[in-house]
Amino acid sequence: MTVIDLGERTEPSDQPLPRRRRPPPSRSFLVPVALVVLVVLTGAAPPAPRMQAILPSSLSAQVFLTGGGQIVAVKPVTGVADGSQELLAYRQPERATGAPQQLTAVWRTPVGSAQPMVVERVDDSALVFSFNSTDAGAETRLLDSRTGQLRWRQNGIAVFITPHLILLQTYERQELDRVTAVDVASGRELWSVSSKAFWPSYHRDPAEIDVVVLTTVGGDVEVLDARTGTRRGRLPADPDDPGDQRYASVIGDLVVVRSPSAVAAYQLDGLARRWRTDVQSVERIYRCGAMICAPSAGSGVHLLDPATGALRWTVGEGFDVLHAGDRRALVVDHRQRPLSVATVEAGTGRPPTADDSWDLVQDFGAASHPLGTRSIPDVGAVLARLDPAVGQPRRIDLLPGAVGNCRHRDGLIVCRRRDGNFGLWQLRD
Repeated sequence: MTVIDLGERTEPSDQPLPRRRRPPPSRSFLVPVALVVLVVLTGAAPPAPRMQAILPSSLSAQVFLTGGGQIVAVKPVTGVADGSQELLAYRQPERATGAPQQLTAVWRTPVGSAQPMVVERVDDSALVFSFNSTDAGAETRLLDSRTGQLRWRQNGIAVFITPHLILLQTYERQELDRVTAVDVASGRELWSVSSKAFWPSYHRDPAEIDVVVLTTVGGDVEVLDARTGTRRGRLPADPDDPGDQRYASVIGDLVVVRSPSAVAAYQLDGLARRWRTDVQSVERIYRCGAMICAPSAGSGVHLLDPATGALRWTVGEGFDVLHAGDRRALVVDHRQRPLSVATVEAGTGRPPTADDSWDLVQDFGAASHPLGTRSIPDVGAVLARLDPAVGQPRRIDLLPGAVGNCRHRDGLIVCRRRDGNFGLWQLRD
């Protein structure tokens, strides 16, 4: 720093004194700013303390909300350059605080160079971990959620998990090869179905998987008992539709079958046909809120009434529909990078503007409506509930320091922070 000697001069000087450089805002300054922003955005009173925490992390780490108050991270082993990773388990803090708490891992276990696919608690003492790796392929392990100790392992990726039964899918050269039912307690295989080409779908009633629906390579649709693997019903292939282009999905209590020229729905119990709608070149079918969505090559996403199969309206190309009603649909806009979420009107089909877009929060629970975030530089992320029936997002929270990459489950949300770590918050709404 340069010191200027002014001597004994007392008369006014024409030279202004140099301005001091304003230091950057500190973290303690940003917290009050975040609170003010939250009050302005939501119109609420200043927020009370809540459960909030910081998970030490790295840029390549992944965090999973597994349910039951346990948070799991998969991240590279510190100081090792061979790609080795470890799985770390954290316990959700029980008390509310005004500032984030630093979490410390309860246990950790090595997982090699695995690419995590599924991390899920089965009950109070078991954790399912499914992954892909270059050396072991697809594998599922059951760990003791209290210690990380291995209980059993099986080939395949867990696709449905209940307290008593896990369904695994195995692949060969990236093609689905086998569906296997495994007993949770012992890891014992209960039954399996092997085929070089089929399409599985599942029905849960209400907490257990009770039905597995398979589309065979020949186009037959088979309904299997999930516990025993015995066949409960069969739809023979339609001679007018090629078998390799016929696929069935379970949507509610319906088995919905798509083919190159139509979509047809059958009652799950008994397979009596409910309706049939002529729709060309449907690529897939899925439930999207109050509707059945049927994306079609070259003509957008058709929204069908689940009760009658009637075509209600169509969303144009370039969008994936997340949640739809009679008048509006919540869509992912593939024309923008990064991908954003917005609302499209049924009457006009007007594409959303940038001001209407939000970043989608991955949901792993049973949220009534999707959540979205929008970043505010140097402050955090505004959280909103995205309800197409209302039209306008409802701002419900502000996550100080968050920049995106958020996941939500059972009232908890975890997001990447500006400092590279992950933040954990209990939602206020």
